[in-house]
Amino acid sequence: MASVRVFLESGFDHDEVTMSAGGAAHEEHEVTTRYQVGLAKVVDLTLPDGEPSNLRITVRNLSAEAAITPEQTPYVRVNATATGLTVEPESAPPMYG
Repeated sequence: MASVRVFLESGFDHDEVTMSAGGAAHEEHEVTTRYQVGLAKVVDLTLPDGEPSNLRITVRNLSAEAAITPEQTPYVRVNATATGLTVEPESAPPMYG
């Protein structure tokens, strides 16, 4: 099994967050951004090895999808705004200062 680390960053305020990929689903409750560090929560998802997946994130009435391959993009940054979600798969973890 492969792991993908999802960073729920800015724009969350006591939100219910649903994530699904590779046939697995995960829910987080009361997700709130800590603006001192720009991060709300870090979630580790387990996916089947070697298979690309679509990661779907739903928050409030917003949803977004991104194609991920755990071996190439094991990190995903998610930000929420009033108009949508940004989901950014990355090869390196974010650097928080």
